[in-house]
Amino acid sequence: MKYVVLFLLFGVALSNLSSEWDKFKRDYNKHYASTAEESERQQIFFENVNRIRSYQQTHSDATFTVGINHLTDRRIEELVSGSKIHFEPRPISLKSSNEVKNLPESLDWREKGVITPVIEQGELAVIQGPLVATEVVESLYAIYTNNLTEGSIPRIYDCCLQAEPDIFECIQKLGGICRKPGYPEIVNKCEPNACNPFTTFDEIKKLKEKDENTMLTWIQDSTLWVVMNAIGKGFGDYKGGIYDEPTCPKTDGNHAMQVVGYGVEGSKRYWLCKNSWGEQWGEKGYIRMKRVPPFHTLRHSSTFFQWFNSAIVRSSPNFLHSSKSNLSSSLISNSLPTLLTSVGDGRRSKV
Repeated sequence: MKYVVLFLLFGVALSNLSSEWDKFKRDYNKHYASTAEESERQQIFFENVNRIRSYQQTHSDATFTVGINHLTDRRIEELVSGSKIHFEPRPISLKSSNEVKNLPESLDWREKGVITPVIEQGELAVIQGPLVATEVVESLYAIYTNNLTEGSIPRIYDCCLQAEPDIFECIQKLGGICRKPGYPEIVNKCEPNACNPFTTFDEIKKLKEKDENTMLTWIQDSTLWVVMNAIGKGFGDYKGGIYDEPTCPKTDGNHAMQVVGYGVEGSKRYWLCKNSWGEQWGEKGYIRMKRVPPFHTLRHSSTFFQWFNSAIVRSSPNFLHSSKSNLSSSLISNSLPTLLTSVGDGRRSKV
């Protein structure tokens, strides 16, 4: 009798999952290239739904919610960069607690009109580095000019994906970023003279230390680039709230995001981050990540979220004005030789 009951319960659970699968395909207009692919995606979906339900049952006091989204038929490893994102930190002076006492309690650069729409990265997870770097430079330009212009992510992907020491120095070598219409598709090889940059920057500040006081002062001037490890529990399934998962891996970062602000909800402080998984993920494409209290640092706490590195780019108004008139194909082609890496076979794809 015991085995009969277990068999019936298993059958009910499988039936519920099948119903969820059918609803998922309808809700997100899912179509697959073959029966084999659909079978594989269905199995991944079942595994993810079971994990989501388990998390909900065992984390009733969580500060964030998880649930099914348009990515539930994919493994988290498919959504993050498959390799370490190149980044070379530089020594800087970390900010003391006294330097953050007079900063505003919250900031949201979206309210200033300097953040471009959330992008769906699709299956090209490795594009995150170029994507976020482009967004950071776009926002800097908009802050200085009140003109929000979408930059060409494919341009940075083709020329700076494997750049050493890091992507921002590669962008400087290119002369800046081009407008999206001027370089709309990935060609998988770097063409230095393919477009004319419309903006650049003259300063890169990079932070390797886990010091959020410094990040808090930086973000007063512009948005930040951050790299994290996104394989933590609940990240891919995040629906809303303040993400706080102390079991996040402390290994090398594999996922880049743009930090567009910070704030407080009740007694909980957070960073506001723009992801690249589309508006159907999280809070319309954004996630709020737990932030350490004022005057604390991540260096002595494993319970707070761990950034692996962060960066900001800046320009003086005079530099920005002069660079707009001086950027040219000859400048770009003469500044490149060692940084650019050709990849792929020349096929085009849109981003």
